[in-house]
Amino acid sequence: MSFETGSKAGSLTGAAVAAAVAVVAGVLTSQGMLPGALGWPLEVLAAAATVLLVLLAFRPRRESRTEPQAPARSAPAAACAVPALRITDLDPIRLGVRPAWPLPGGAPMPPYVPRTADAALDRALTRGGLVLVQGDAAAGKTRTAYEALLRNASRLGWEAVVAPEDETALREVARNPPPKTVLWLDDLERYLTTDSLDDNLLKALNPAMRSDSVVLATLRTRARADLGIDSDGAGGQGRRVLTRISPIQLDRRLDRTETAAAHRYRNDPRIAGAIVEDAGLAEHIAAGPDALQRWHSGENEAGAALVSAAVDLRRAGYLDPVPLDWLVSLHNSYLSDRFRAATGETDLASALGWAVQPVRGASPCLIPAGSNRYLAFGYLVDSASGEVPEAVWQGLLSTNLLTADQRFRIARAAVRFERMADATTLWTQLARSGDQFALFNLGWAAQVSGDEVSAQQWFLRAAEAGNSWAMSNLGTMAEGLRDVTTAQLWYQRAAEAGDTTGMTNLGGLFAQTGRIDEARAAYQHAAAAGDPNGLRKEAVLELLHGDRKRGADLLRRVALSGDPAAVRLMGLLSQTGEQEPHRPDVDALRRLAAEIGDGETALDLARNLWNQGDLDAAESWFRRAATGENGKVAEFGLAVLLEQRGRAGDAEDWYRLSATHGLPEAMLNLGAALQERGEFDEAENWYYRALRAGHLQAEVNLGALHWRRGNLDEGRAWYQRAADRGDELAKQALENLESRD
Repeated sequence: MSFETGSKAGSLTGAAVAAAVAVVAGVLTSQGMLPGALGWPLEVLAAAATVLLVLLAFRPRRESRTEPQAPARSAPAAACAVPALRITDLDPIRLGVRPAWPLPGGAPMPPYVPRTADAALDRALTRGGLVLVQGDAAAGKTRTAYEALLRNASRLGWEAVVAPEDETALREVARNPPPKTVLWLDDLERYLTTDSLDDNLLKALNPAMRSDSVVLATLRTRARADLGIDSDGAGGQGRRVLTRISPIQLDRRLDRTETAAAHRYRNDPRIAGAIVEDAGLAEHIAAGPDALQRWHSGENEAGAALVSAAVDLRRAGYLDPVPLDWLVSLHNSYLSDRFRAATGETDLASALGWAVQPVRGASPCLIPAGSNRYLAFGYLVDSASGEVPEAVWQGLLSTNLLTADQRFRIARAAVRFERMADATTLWTQLARSGDQFALFNLGWAAQVSGDEVSAQQWFLRAAEAGNSWAMSNLGTMAEGLRDVTTAQLWYQRAAEAGDTTGMTNLGGLFAQTGRIDEARAAYQHAAAAGDPNGLRKEAVLELLHGDRKRGADLLRRVALSGDPAAVRLMGLLSQTGEQEPHRPDVDALRRLAAEIGDGETALDLARNLWNQGDLDAAESWFRRAATGENGKVAEFGLAVLLEQRGRAGDAEDWYRLSATHGLPEAMLNLGAALQERGEFDEAENWYYRALRAGHLQAEVNLGALHWRRGNLDEGRAWYQRAADRGDELAKQALENLESRD
């Protein structure tokens, strides 16, 4: 399926009609059936229209806008022409705050409920540079950032806000950043393009310790994961500016302090409703759950199909507003056979009207974003799962309307959906023009597939094009072959080109060969370039080969900056008694690491807070940890905590989630909850699943279940199996049964 065929066919159809009009007008005029004063001009106009439409049909296709390039490759441009908005004239909706459902005679927006993160956000804005507010869709990120902007403008001397429309406009701003201005980047993923994630651009916009020059950005948690910022993919997380910035994290649900603040504004029904329903405040105000329900309701299948197409295009990496004809081309893929048989041709006007209708007067499922262009509501995108239909991928791969940045985004999404062949196709298209990042990614793809020869060839081409990552990878490949001389040359080239990974790898090479002073210098070079890995590696070098006290002090410095690996090393030092004076810092270090998204540390912090009796904080951190690598363990911990707090219904939901994700302990506890409610069949099923997963305690539970159901012999058999392996609880149960007999 091609997204261009419709417009070409339309032009040719129009040309045919115009030609027919010209012929008919000529015949009628020549036969005297049409006055010459009318007929001849009509024939001329129709003929001209025919020629024009044919030319339009076969005109060379142009991209939808000038293809942007990375800053290092951009030609000089004129001064910034992106308009600035005065602080006093700001419109929150224009800046991206989701509309609230309206109240008759009430204010358009409900009062702002202060968030616990406000204090940390104010401190970050004071430091200047890039400030990132991160959280789930409809967690209140944009409203929180907007209120912080208003709250701090006078104090920090800001006079205006610049909100670039897209990455091209952002690069224009970066060439000549205006002073005393906040650069507003709502949905940061829209501005991050090549697999460098625009590190050069973000560095240019991220001057240290300048509160009059601030980049205030928001980013959805799922978008961060989709971008691969924290993964070890093609770019490597050590190379990315965004991994070195601690985001201000917002939870979708309010914590205890925020809920207390919300009660002060409960006269507004939108806030009161969120409190009563125990829902996320921002998602309730923006009618996110209602929009999700509307999408899946089945009340307008054709409209929902347009929405689904927009959602899946965004999931496939097309983050810009989508042309309507693309949605029309794709929507048939989402219609049921029953619908097609019953209705025939879709009433597109009615379907589109339904899709863009605000839900409860707030956010529509499909958001208008320019002339005949639309965006899927982010809340729906984050709720979507499963595969993206083949028609979406084929439509994107076949169109010639994509910019280089869009191709990179789609390729990144293709890798995420395990469509490496599609990603390679896109990178190959980009590599034809010598794009260094495309060449590097082709090398990475070859390396992942095990083709080291092709990988080296692609990396060599990328290195020749100036890609420092490729230089580092060539060094690693040479080091793997024990060619230390070649490895050192490539690492040095990468370091000279500014790649901090090359610098740290060079330091590691020196350390392995006993050149400690040179290793220290390489690590210091990387640290000076802003890479915390350099300082951490220097700290470890000192601990192992130099001044242990200096090493511990360096490690503490990088840990306090929020580096999770350094936090863990500090914890190890503390446990082994090497750094007794730093023991009081360990909890604070854990909290810092958890706040920047380290799931394991967040889980440890939740457990510690629970042991200390701070149940509200523990619950909050369990929820954060549930989105990380150890999510099922955090889900289980949260369920146990909620059960302890008397919230059995919520606890069962989290037990079920953890059990579905494969944790045997959760299966056992879910079965127990179901058994207490008398749902014996489902409880038995979960006990058997726990047993198959190796959780032998389920034998005791099966014994109790069968005994309660009156299956005394089977219950006794399960108790006996558990007792034979030494289970004391089963032995006690058998003794009780014998005393009854």
